Amino acid sequence: MTGPGAAPDAPAPGGPGPSRRDVVEGLAVALVAGVGGFAWFSAAGPPSEAEREEREERQDQRDEQQDELEDRQDDERDDDEDRQDDEQDDDEDRSGPDRGRG
Repeated sequence: MTGPGAAPDAPAPGGPGPSRRDVVEGLAVALVAGVGGFAWFSAAGPPSEAEREEREERQDQRDEQQDELEDRQDDERDDDEDRQDDEQDDDEDRSGPDRGRG
């Protein structure tokens, strides 16, 4: 893009890609973000041992509840399959070749 108001280092459409200035600006943004994150973490610090243990305990409880739920669902599915098999066996017994023989 040429003309008044155009950035002097802007690449032409379909041109060679980002300019050196674009790369430097991107690196500056990443650097500032990294320094800001480091400063925040340094100020806030990692969670205390008690906080980590509490989080771990809550996660363990959620995992146990999820396991119990999955076990109940598996049991219900197994029970349903057993009932269907029993019904199918009963139907086969009633309509089998031995019916009416005595």
